[in-house]
Amino acid sequence: MHLSISICFLAMSVALSAADIASDRLEEGLKAQRAGNCRAASAAYRQVLQASPRTTRARHLLGICELQMGNMAEGIRQLEIVRREDPQNLLASYTLVSTYVAISSLDEAQRILDTSLRGDKSAAGRFMRGSYEMARGKYESAIIELQTARKLGPNLPGLQSMLGITYCFANRTDEAIPILESALKQNPQDSNAAAFLGWLYKDRDRPTEAMTLLQQSLQSRPEDQGALFLLAQLNQARGRTAESVEMLERVVAADPKHRGAHVLLARLYQQTQRPEDAAREREIVAKLTAEFQAAQPGAR
Repeated sequence: MHLSISICFLAMSVALSAADIASDRLEEGLKAQRAGNCRAASAAYRQVLQASPRTTRARHLLGICELQMGNMAEGIRQLEIVRREDPQNLLASYTLVSTYVAISSLDEAQRILDTSLRGDKSAAGRFMRGSYEMARGKYESAIIELQTARKLGPNLPGLQSMLGITYCFANRTDEAIPILESALKQNPQDSNAAAFLGWLYKDRDRPTEAMTLLQQSLQSRPEDQGALFLLAQLNQARGRTAESVEMLERVVAADPKHRGAHVLLARLYQQTQRPEDAAREREIVAKLTAEFQAAQPGAR
C-alpha cells in the first residue's frame, strides 16, 4: 500500500516537473518570437514538444517560426500535424491556407477550404477564401469575399492590404488607394501595402510620396524587384543616375530577363560614358525582344 502510494506520488512529481519545464520553455519561445529571434523560439518550442509531443500550441507556434525563417516545407509539415491532431484548430488551417496561397500551391489551399473551412463564414474564413480567389485571378469574386470579411472584421491583420492589392489587379486603382492608405495607418510596417501604394503614387505623379513608400517596402523586403525597379525609375527622373544604375544592376542580377531594367540601364550607361556596357545591354534587350516575339501565338 505504501509502495503504491510512493510510486503514484513519484509519477505525479515527474508529470508536474515536465509541465513546469514545458511552460517555462513555451514562455521563453514566445518572448524570443516577439523579439524576432525565431531561431531561439524554434529551439524552445522543440524542447516543449520533446517533453510533451501533443502540445498543440507549441507545434503551431513552431510551424509559424519555421515559415518566418523561410523553412516553408518544415513549417507546413508542423502545421499539417496540428491539423491532423486537432481538426478543429481553425488558426492552423488559416495559416496553412495563407501559406499555400503565398507559394502558389492552390490545390492544397483548396483542399483545406473544402474540408476544414467549409461553411466558415467568419471574417477570417472569408479572408482566406478571398485570398484564394485572388491568387486564382478571380478578382471580382475575391473582392466580394474580402469586402464581406472587412465588414465582419475591419481590424483583421492584412485584410485591408489584400483588398487594396486585389483592387489593383482588378484595374480599380482609384478604389485601391484609400484602402491601401487605410491599411498603412492600421499597420505602418505593412510592406505589401507600401509597395503597391508607392506604385500607384508614382503612376499619379506623386514622386516624393512614392519614393518614401518604396524605400519602406525595400527595408522590409530587399528582394522585392518590382519596388526596386520603380525606385530606380524615380531616382533616374530626379537625376540621381548613380543610385538608379546601382538599383537596376541589382534588379538584373536577380532577374536577368527583366527587359525594362535592361532598357533603362542601356540608356543610363550611355549617358555616363560607358559605351561598352550600354552596347551589352542593348544586345540583351534585342535578344529578350526576339524571344518574346517568338513566343507569341502565330510566331514562326
